[in-house]
Amino acid sequence: MIKSIFNIAFIGCTALMSFSAYADHSVNDSPYATKKVRSNKLEVLEKNAPKLKNKADSIDLNGKHLFLFSYFNDEGKGMFYAMSNNGVSWVELNHGQPIVTPKVGSQKLMRDPSINKGIDGTYHLVWTTGWNGKDIGHATSTDLVNWSEEDAIPVGKDIDNIEHCWAPEVFYNDISRNYMIFWSSNYGPAKSPKGEGRIYYVTTQDFKAFSTPKILFRNGFTTGGAAGNNGPIDAFILKDAAKKYILFYKKDDNTGVPTVFHRIGKSPIGPWGQEVGPIKPSTGDEGPSCIKIDGKYHLFTDPFESNYMYTFVSSDLKTWERKVTNLKMSHGTIIEISKTEAKKLLNHFNK
Repeated sequence: MIKSIFNIAFIGCTALMSFSAYADHSVNDSPYATKKVRSNKLEVLEKNAPKLKNKADSIDLNGKHLFLFSYFNDEGKGMFYAMSNNGVSWVELNHGQPIVTPKVGSQKLMRDPSINKGIDGTYHLVWTTGWNGKDIGHATSTDLVNWSEEDAIPVGKDIDNIEHCWAPEVFYNDISRNYMIFWSSNYGPAKSPKGEGRIYYVTTQDFKAFSTPKILFRNGFTTGGAAGNNGPIDAFILKDAAKKYILFYKKDDNTGVPTVFHRIGKSPIGPWGQEVGPIKPSTGDEGPSCIKIDGKYHLFTDPFESNYMYTFVSSDLKTWERKVTNLKMSHGTIIEISKTEAKKLLNHFNK
């Protein structure tokens, strides 16, 4: 979620490379400031990326796959949609205008929107409502077009010594048969960016009553700590097979570059196995979202060095190929949708 000033100096493998930095946004009451640092190398990748389209006929409704990506660009404007057949070439929906706008929460922002489909066919949308605060936003839909009234869920109200609940995700636990909402928090002294990075979760059956928060994953290190030894943020869980779940998250590697690591567990609440990573090549990535397509893992990230979304593809979770997509975005989530859903979305938003 956070492109922190503590992570800016690292970008690139050599100190002699020249960069131009530009502000993504700033927040006066936050100990963090978000920036992106752009390398000259990136211009070559972006030059070869497909051009962004907004016409409905750019999507093949009879294609093998149809993907929907929910994301944000301006934290105050809301959630945006893009659609794709291959995960690289995307079509903006609603002509680049927000689909849902923020109305609830600690600061009424909408960052890190994430959509997941429940076992009853209902889609659940959750998002970060503010840089500070102990609630997240939530809304539901049965068709991805019409969304319910928003509500703020105070997931962190029973946790002392945290000030924020960032990058929430919804996941259905098919072992315990309930839903998990998990998110990132710093645990520690007030107003400190150096708290211990933790991933918490609550469970629910109906999104009205929630369990007491528990820790989903921690490594004992602080956010913004020493290179290689810092706490996790931006967790995402992918069910890979029966009793095989992959936990992706962001932290710094041993050179200080923030990037994505993963662990595997037999349950979506852990325990989690040995850390694997970082995913390479990376010059700074966060906000991972992963989907399996035709036997390959497709990991989507919000890169530090670009406004364009990256995708990393692997068949073994060890060796990755990086591509630059044509979608300008910040932290979001990918899902696969049906032809009927895609047709309705295009007819409604891209007439």
